[in-house]
Amino acid sequence: MDAVSPEPATTHEHNRSVTTLLSAPNVRVSVLTGHNLLKPPANPTDAYRVLVNSVSPEWQSRTTDTGINKAFADQCSLDRQLEALNGALQAGKEHFKTLNVSAPTYGDHVHTPTFGALKEAGHTHVLHVLGADCSDRPKRFPVLLFTPAGKATLATVFLAYYRALTRAHALLRDASSGAEGSKGGIGLIQIATGVFSADQPSCARMFALALRAWAVSAATELSYVACGGLRQVTMCCGDEAQHVKLVTALVWADGLSAQETEAEVAGVLIDETAGCWMDSVPAVHTAAQKALGEQPDDSVTPFKYPSLAAKHLFTLASLRTQEVLHFEP
Repeated sequence: MDAVSPEPATTHEHNRSVTTLLSAPNVRVSVLTGHNLLKPPANPTDAYRVLVNSVSPEWQSRTTDTGINKAFADQCSLDRQLEALNGALQAGKEHFKTLNVSAPTYGDHVHTPTFGALKEAGHTHVLHVLGADCSDRPKRFPVLLFTPAGKATLATVFLAYYRALTRAHALLRDASSGAEGSKGGIGLIQIATGVFSADQPSCARMFALALRAWAVSAATELSYVACGGLRQVTMCCGDEAQHVKLVTALVWADGLSAQETEAEVAGVLIDETAGCWMDSVPAVHTAAQKALGEQPDDSVTPFKYPSLAAKHLFTLASLRTQEVLHFEP
């Protein structure tokens, strides 16, 4: 059993908290309240090159959309290619399908480069992440599997965060041959909360657990100061209450030993009787289905996770396989 870790040192300023991970002391985590992800953070040490876009179930990010999908598309528009970002997103979706046989669904992400103003600002990649959709909005049939703090919801949110952190680390590590040039950060907004109606405190806990699990998995290379990869994690939230929940969750997760982290993750992903919760995650419910009156068949699920079937066999190494990540680690 690992020795009990001391509580991580966290500095608090107005609308900003910064923590250095005990498990990965070369990684900083910043929580910013009220920050616009697409703008430079007030403190340059919180800067990031990889961004997370909370994408719609349609896997589109167009200038004709609304919310953050429109904002990303606007920032990536080119004079002769207005929908440059969405074009890359559709190509990325097809690549995902080629690699995994099925199209991406809840908990997955599609990676694209940046364009236009976003690229000029120094951002290199966008991870278009789809969390669990617990909402019941008129434009789509609800996903009955997902409830705001349900087991399947939390498993999906955990894996969405873990995949994004792992992918960002790989992209930044491989960005250039020079170690200093390949370091960088990821900027996130909260996955599955807001209009997707998942429970924010529960999702904050999943973010913190995913970060801890990733840090344990990547501990060896993160211990080398000269090694590239993900060294800054910047989470944006909407208000002080969310900020407090995120920081509290980060303190909890960073105090877990490696063995305790493994057990917590197993408890999130695997049910002793039913097996992996992710086995039940259906294909996406889209606005087009609702418009046509086509009720989705959620009994047919796109992915199975045989390596995540039993708690007593689970290890964190299981998460670093293509079966789980849906991309080559």
